[in-house]
Amino acid sequence: MAMRQRPMPQKKSNHDDDSVIYKIMAALVMLCVLLVGLQITSRYYSVVGTMFTTQTVLLGVGIASSVLFLASVGLWFYSRRLRPLLHAFSWILGIFFLVVALSCWVLYVTWVSYIPYLYAVYIAVTVLYMIALLYQPEFFLLSCVNVAAGGVFYALSRLYSGRLFVMALYALLVVVIAVVALVVFKARRTDDGILKLGKRSIAIATANTSPLPVYLSCVVWVLCLAVAAFLGSVFAYYCIFAVAAFELAAAVYYTVKLA
Repeated sequence: MAMRQRPMPQKKSNHDDDSVIYKIMAALVMLCVLLVGLQITSRYYSVVGTMFTTQTVLLGVGIASSVLFLASVGLWFYSRRLRPLLHAFSWILGIFFLVVALSCWVLYVTWVSYIPYLYAVYIAVTVLYMIALLYQPEFFLLSCVNVAAGGVFYALSRLYSGRLFVMALYALLVVVIAVVALVVFKARRTDDGILKLGKRSIAIATANTSPLPVYLSCVVWVLCLAVAAFLGSVFAYYCIFAVAAFELAAAVYYTVKLA
């Protein structure tokens, strides 16, 4: 009687780890290119004599980037089953050209007034992307709340007029907080921390972490938002440092839990 041969344990592939490193490097390269482009644009765009020339350049770059974005989308669909490397590369190019196109249209319409906000948006999105790749989904959701709160408080600290825009900022932060709190609550109600969206299941919560930091962050920023409505931009300015401190503490907590 022949002995049944035990299956050899498969060696775990490092392909996924390598892909995360490549994605982070690509995101950092894109961030550097975008920040340098904003710096060059702000240097020439603020001069009245070159304003119209810069606007023409921005219009041309915006149109070209929009066309290249559509070409990248077509390449992404074409290479989805044929060439995996080309498929991933076209996805990265598509995101890059989309960001460049949107930035050019924003600068073309608003001149230089929104350049500081574009700096903040670029850095925040890159940080959130790296957190999504490296940490638990629960920390990513917490970071979304902190980043949204920091952006809203930053805008409120610099805002001197525009009541409608202020109301939009308040509504944005409240919606982000409500969505994140609801997602974490629904995921925590299941035994495995899985959130089901139709036929798709997303792992949100892990067994070794507590939802308290997420709920605490939501409550604190709602209260700070209410106080900022009465005390004004000075209080909103100090809330920015509170957001940074809370995000750093959460990063330490989830890093320890990750280990």
